[in-house]
Amino acid sequence: MSQQAPRLPFVDAARGAALAAMAVYHLVWNLAFFGLVAPELVQKPLFLAFGHSVAIAFLALVGVSLALAARDGLKLAAFWRRLGFVFAAALLVTLVTSWIFPDSHVGFGILHCILAASLLGLLFLGRPWSLAALTGTAIIIAPWLIAGAHFELIQYWSGLGAVEPRSNDWRPFFPWAGFTLLGLAGAQAFLARGLPERMTGWRESGAISRILTLGGRHSLAFYLAHQPVLFALVFIASQVIGPPPADRDQPMFHASCVGQCVKAGAGREFCESACTCVVREANKAGLWDKMTGGRMNEADRSRYDGLTQQCLRASPPKAP
Repeated sequence: MSQQAPRLPFVDAARGAALAAMAVYHLVWNLAFFGLVAPELVQKPLFLAFGHSVAIAFLALVGVSLALAARDGLKLAAFWRRLGFVFAAALLVTLVTSWIFPDSHVGFGILHCILAASLLGLLFLGRPWSLAALTGTAIIIAPWLIAGAHFELIQYWSGLGAVEPRSNDWRPFFPWAGFTLLGLAGAQAFLARGLPERMTGWRESGAISRILTLGGRHSLAFYLAHQPVLFALVFIASQVIGPPPADRDQPMFHASCVGQCVKAGAGREFCESACTCVVREANKAGLWDKMTGGRMNEADRSRYDGLTQQCLRASPPKAP
């Protein structure tokens, strides 16, 4: 019976570094959510690019790990057991976020994408690395080539529709699964030529590298635990510091409103005007404190919906 090829600490450390970056991203998001930093920070292009780059690294490493696990033949029992854990974790994330964030729950986030991309990756094991590279590239560029309203029914998981859904973590199959195939292709290309000594011979040599390697070896557990812990800690900090004043609640709402409006396909100028109107009119109607405190009744919601529609009509988008 052949022994399974040993783990590479270099890859575990790289995965741990991606997880650390993800924790930084979530920490900043939590701080903005509770108003402890400027709420509009999380809508800045640089911050969004940082989040995307972390997701790319994480998904690519899934492909790398799959190629390495199949070096001496994929152990299917271990693969399906691992995938079962990912499935359970993805389901847990969906259930919890549906309870905490019913309007922006995670229905197809990074764990769901990992699940789908891992299954797809099975088809490319034992095949030329160029096939995975070409397919991965096609998946990445597909939303820019074939996306449209005709895919709206499968938009939530595919990413090929026209309107981006509201979600705190949306990583649809197109384009995100493509990065897993690129990671798989890259690892296959290296394995075909022999892994460099600097990768196979690398070992942890300090506290930071040991922590990163340990985190990378238990990536799923870390992923599931870090955000609830960070969220709770930031919530406690917000209670100690005190609730954000109303003038900080408003820019947080405004930034979120504009971000969702732009994602829905409207122009930024129109979104800025409409969202400013909603904040102003909600204050005038005495609904702001009820809205931010979650105390609106059916009559309040009806009034709020009415003033929202009024603001949309008062801020018509400019013709192109």
